[in-house]
Amino acid sequence: MRPRPPSPQQIRNALQVGFAGFLAAGIHAAAGPDVNAIDGFYVVYGAARSLLPTPEASREAAWARIVGTVFGGAVVVLLTLALHNWLAIGIGYVLIQLLGRRLGLSPATLMNAVIMTVLILAVPAHERMGGWYVVDRTGWHLLGLLLGMAVERLFWFRSPLQRLEDSERGLQGRIEALLAGTSPDGAEELIGAYGAHCAVHAAVLRSPQALGLASERMQERHEALEQALRHAVALVRVPAVLRSIDADACREALLRLRSLASAP
Repeated sequence: MRPRPPSPQQIRNALQVGFAGFLAAGIHAAAGPDVNAIDGFYVVYGAARSLLPTPEASREAAWARIVGTVFGGAVVVLLTLALHNWLAIGIGYVLIQLLGRRLGLSPATLMNAVIMTVLILAVPAHERMGGWYVVDRTGWHLLGLLLGMAVERLFWFRSPLQRLEDSERGLQGRIEALLAGTSPDGAEELIGAYGAHCAVHAAVLRSPQALGLASERMQERHEALEQALRHAVALVRVPAVLRSIDADACREALLRLRSLASAP
């Protein structure tokens, strides 16, 4: 199977990551030779890892990393007052899981918190720094995360509604390719693509652009795309003798979608 070429969204995201990482490295270099080299890793890592495929995912990941770092660091620093051996790593892990779940923290937040148990308790230099290591790592990491999200919003930014329109066109193109017999997509790939489209749709509903989906025409477009998707999936799964029925229904739904998209 031939690999898919990168999508415009993937190319844009790669450019954002590269540019943010370059700026982060420049900021660390400008801070002078007295700055710890590990701080350069955290600021570049924060800038790169804050740029996920969507701004919503970027914000969620950034929040999980900062809260997880502070929460895990606080638990482990307090633990080091009582223990100074490898047993503390296991106890720290259990405490973070129990306290974190009681506080309602997400799995991603808890994962970042657990990382702090290893970084502080298993690295002697970090253990000697104690609470200052948590402050230092959080500060540089936060700087990288903020830098990455600033680049995301200042360069090649796509609003949620624009991303929804891009997603609709992309999904429509995949269905049309399936009808033409030139698509390698199966039912699972189409369902996964539609799931990603619905995630973008939900992001628009949570944004200030939610009114853009309130019109009857936009709702009909969403319904037409869903109908075309259902028939496209059935076209892959049903016996050959029934495929013409779903193919005709899929073309009809796509025709309706195109007419709604081109309407003023």
